[in-house]
Amino acid sequence: MVAAGLAPSAHHSQPWRWQVTGGVLDLFAAHQRMSRFPDPDGRLVTISCGAALHHARLTLAARAWSVSVSRRPVTGDPAHLARLLIAGRAPVNPDTAGLARSIDLPRADERPLTGDPVEPATLRAVSAAAEAQDVRVGVLTPAQILELPAATGHDAATGSGRSAESASWSGPESTADPLGPQLPGTLGVHDETATVAVLHGPHDHDIDWLRAGEALSAASLAAVRAGLSLRPIGAPVEHAATWTVLRTMPELGHPYLIVRLGREVNETDVPHLSRPKSIQTIDLLSLVAEPD
Repeated sequence: MVAAGLAPSAHHSQPWRWQVTGGVLDLFAAHQRMSRFPDPDGRLVTISCGAALHHARLTLAARAWSVSVSRRPVTGDPAHLARLLIAGRAPVNPDTAGLARSIDLPRADERPLTGDPVEPATLRAVSAAAEAQDVRVGVLTPAQILELPAATGHDAATGSGRSAESASWSGPESTADPLGPQLPGTLGVHDETATVAVLHGPHDHDIDWLRAGEALSAASLAAVRAGLSLRPIGAPVEHAATWTVLRTMPELGHPYLIVRLGREVNETDVPHLSRPKSIQTIDLLSLVAEPD
């Protein structure tokens, strides 16, 4: 599905493969597309696939299809992450249609967030979008944010937190740095208005990582719809020390991703970038048979 190909993915690797049989869409992890980057447990691949899954679900619903989802279907294939069954036509929810229209808009952004802080109501809306995918959102305090670069030996004063091992996430027309983002706390005073939150949950299995990707997709679309910039940071996955620090923070479960949320001062000053080509550009909807 073209829309699913625009989902945020680690290192813009798009590590997924779709298989279509009639009204059934099967999602498989394509670990080989992340072979150049460290991901020993397959977490980044699975989270990326979760984002593609949500993009596909949302697009189908916005086109008036009723879809049931089976995560981790029992097929004997460990790469088989999800199955979508198209059951027939269904009314389109206006909120669903609005989020689907946001898929084509830029989301990940490396520029400093110097605009006004995110309003509580807007933050609640973005958090609710993620939490609707059975993933929790924990907003970090300034003191907690400063603990993160220290955990991985980064120097917040000099901004030396850039690491080739940190996952760079990007979606359509992204301005994300291909060398990998900095950890929160290394971004400097120009990001002092940013909100930093952790996507987390009570368990730490591959199905939880899949749902974390769905939550990332939902939150990023809700953010862009509200005129915000949302950038995922894979520090909890890439850095064991960061994961350990987050686990000791009150009210946080197992951390999946960090997200940085906020506004630029001049929201119209967005660099013009060509849309990245999707690895799998086939439109699955054109292959799905009309249900009886």
